[in-house]
Amino acid sequence: MGENPGSGSQYVAVGESASPKATNHMRKVSVLPLVFLIFYEVSGGPFGVEDTVKAAGPLLALLGFLVFPFIWSVPEALITAEMGTMFPENSVYVVWVSTALGPFWGFQQGWMKWLSGVIDNALYPVLFLDYLKDLLIRVEGILTSAI
Repeated sequence: MGENPGSGSQYVAVGESASPKATNHMRKVSVLPLVFLIFYEVSGGPFGVEDTVKAAGPLLALLGFLVFPFIWSVPEALITAEMGTMFPENSVYVVWVSTALGPFWGFQQGWMKWLSGVIDNALYPVLFLDYLKDLLIRVEGILTSAI
């Protein structure tokens, strides 16, 4: 369709195919970084595992960790794959919602996804420091008991 000013790349609509020149410069994500991206996008890490084991016991917790991906993650991945092949464009959430409900709700979806990412990413340093505090308390306890 038209040129995006400032970027030098072309916008490709749903019904059009990308030019070979544009597809040659795309880098693909390998499997391991993709696994970490999906893991941290969905759960933000293993925070809460300890509470789950304490509340349900190790057998039920392990069973839940093994069964839950098939109940939630596999259908979610299949839906995302289907929608991604139907709309091979960037800004997937916005495109999906805009197509279904119009541009106003597409903008709302984009805004809420951005806000969710900002809030979610702000929690990671807090979780890290909480884990670090627990580690230092345990190390201090080991050192004082050894003296």
